[in-house]
Amino acid sequence: MEIKPKEKETLTPFIRGRIQVIQSKDGYRFNIDSVLLASFVNIPDRPSSLVDLGTGSGIILLLLSLRYKNVSFYGVELQESLFSQAWRNIKLNNINAQLFKGDIREIKRIFRPESFDYVVFNPPYHLPPPEVKADEKSMARYEIEGSIKDFIKASSYLLKPQGRLFLIFPSSRLSEVVSLLKEKNIQPKRYRFVHPSVEEPSSHFLLEGVKGGRSGGEKVEKPLVVYDNPDKKLYTPEVEFLLEKFSEGAENG
Repeated sequence: MEIKPKEKETLTPFIRGRIQVIQSKDGYRFNIDSVLLASFVNIPDRPSSLVDLGTGSGIILLLLSLRYKNVSFYGVELQESLFSQAWRNIKLNNINAQLFKGDIREIKRIFRPESFDYVVFNPPYHLPPPEVKADEKSMARYEIEGSIKDFIKASSYLLKPQGRLFLIFPSSRLSEVVSLLKEKNIQPKRYRFVHPSVEEPSSHFLLEGVKGGRSGGEKVEKPLVVYDNPDKKLYTPEVEFLLEKFSEGAENG
């Protein structure tokens, strides 16, 4: 069966053409946040299981599959259009992953408790304004069909004891996220703050948490600066290195 984009979709080469990504022309399109989160994931490349909640077009699964050859990948997506894109992207790039169309708020209908070693999510970031329409782009951006609390609750349900969660979220909501994690027995252990440029405050943070982990021993890594020149969208050498790292993973696979 030929895998190709539909009328209102594009086929985008990424990571020096190592992967091909079908995504919407005008709807949800992945951005650098997905790359930063995938690069923040640090796990042993041995038999284990990882699920991406709200997988969108499947970009995080595609990136992680370049680095980890012994991990079993799963994705959950609510929107039919994005689920279709993720399914075709998995097939197009010959990734060994299983996708489930469903609502993370009803995760018990999809998986048994404590099914995964790792959970990853890059969820909708913003509280919805009153006038927002529930279209593909808005549902991926705003907490219309699942809040950060819902994503953390689902993660706690899915993780095995000592399992690890990796997430990215706006820095303005850091205390809220930490409070919700601890409420659901996930102890934050590693942070990294993302800055658009060296002159700007942190816009997002990356966080790794451990289910059932003990308090204390948190590690705050050096800041991650995205752009050398924000106006021209020129990445810093570190971000360029992160992109290159995925290319090397593909070449060595």
